[in-house]
Formats: sequence, C-alpha cells, structure tokens
Amino acid sequence: MLATRRLLLVSLPVAALVAACVSETVYPGDMTIGTFDFHAQANWVRTDCKADGGDFNRLVDGGFDFSGTFSRDSTDAGVWFTIEGFSRKATFDAPTQRYTTVHRAAAQLASCGEGCEGAQLDETMSVVVLSDSQDRAISSRCGNMPDGGMPDGSVPGPTANGYDAERACGELRVTFLPGKSIQCKCTVSCTAVYGLEGKRRFNGGQ
Repeated sequence: MLATRRLLLVSLPVAALVAACVSETVYPGDMTIGTFDFHAQANWVRTDCKADGGDFNRLVDGGFDFSGTFSRDSTDAGVWFTIEGFSRKATFDAPTQRYTTVHRAAAQLASCGEGCEGAQLDETMSVVVLSDSQDRAISSRCGNMPDGGMPDGSVPGPTANGYDAERACGELRVTFLPGKSIQCKCTVSCTAVYGLEGKRRFNGGQ
C-alpha cells in the first residue's frame, strides 16, 4: 500500500513533505470547503493497465484511501486541493458543483530499467461536492447519484456553522506516460480509472 500511495496523488517534492511534517498545514485562499476522507476503487472496465504488469499493478490495486482538503479564494476565484501538506491548483465549476485538479509527476518505475528518463504519471481528479441535504437525497451513497443531474437539496455554500459540504463523488484517472530515452524498457502508456467517494471530516472545523 505504501508503494501505491507514493505513485498515486502523493508524488510530491521532498521539500513539500518536509514542510508538512514540521508545521501545521495552512490552506490557500480564505475559504476552506472541507477535508474529505476518500476511498478509491478501481474501475476495471475503464482501466487498460494490466493488473499483472509488474510496477503497473500498483496503479490498479483493489482500492486505497487518502484524505485531502479543498479550499478557495473568494476574491480571485483561486481553487486548490491540498494533500499531505502539498497544495495543487484546481478549478471549480459552480453549475455542476465540480472540483477538478490535474497533477503530473515523475514516475520512478523499476520495470522501466536503470537510466530511463522522462517517465511520468498524469493524474486527473474530478469530484462533485454535495451539501448535507443533497447527500441525504442520495442516502449518503455516490452510487445513487442521478444520471446527468444533481440530487435535490440546497447548493453547498458558507453557513454559520461552516461550509455546507458533506460528500464528494467522482473519479481519479492516472495515466502512465513512458520515458523517451533509449534506456527505457517501458514504452506503452496506460490509464487506470478509479471511482471516488469522499466523506467530509468534521475535525477542528474542517
């Protein structure tokens, strides 16, 4: 599982990880939407990485968990997703209540061979964030989301008791991009797709 987490979502600069260990996380912007505990489950139908493909089996395991925080700036419309102290730029589409973040990082895979340069992982995380009333309308299960629409209920937004955001439903797409140096043994790209379900963590105001 540790190897999986290094490849998925947390392929971070060492400096960012060190900073996260020695100081309390400060989220960008002036509005914290919420911290969510996510479970990612492989969608085998939409995944073309081979489950027995050496290093690639880390991309398509049966599932894994992670936590992250969405935050925004009310003045310049900036949006971020912060995971383990590292903040990634994101976008927010209000009509669909959808947050999207894209991140690309170097991939160090043993099966690519020594001296292989340029291999990367390209991650796209896209989730719809639901309010408490919308969450109750789907019985707190992302599998009950209506096709092509939003569940009944109020739109997520600031309240006297914090931001009304209860659940996040969506997907994570991880595409392996092979290196281009002649030493590289891995030459074919592949994409792993995970369904995501996130539950708001109410801890310390988050």
